Amino acid sequence: TVRELPPLGPPAVITASEPHRAYPHKTTERDCFMDAGQEAEVAEADDALLLTHEGWIAEGTVWTVFWWGGDGLWTPSLDLGILPGIGRARVLELVQRVEQGRYREQALAGKSLFLTNAVRGIVPIAALDGAPVPADPRTAELARRFWPG
Repeated sequence: TVRELPPLGPPAVITASEPHRAYPHKTTERDCFMDAGQEAEVAEADDALLLTHEGWIAEGTVWTVFWWGGDGLWTPSLDLGILPGIGRARVLELVQRVEQGRYREQALAGKSLFLTNAVRGIVPIAALDGAPVPADPRTAELARRFWPG
């Protein structure tokens, strides 16, 4: 069955207390993501961002996270055990230079963040842990280019 998805406004996201568990491909072992999603729901947030046991930014429950820093775009490295998703690959294809590495949560402070996956495309984050996230016009431009054709 094909159906239109309802519009998704910019979500409010929390940093989950549940640590991210590395995995090389999609799996049905999603306990940490389900727990993080439930934690977000209890906190009256829309979703959760997971950090590794070591405190590195990993990914959302069903999303890859990106943020604008200076002149470039940043995202966690695949060597953290995050999913090399289709949405992530599309953003990397569209943006000439994306820094990929290991970043602490503090790297997100004051930055414009967005989430991406193959179902929703690019979705800007409205708030992280209750703090408003600034908008960046580059996110809207990238979102317009995300879907081919």
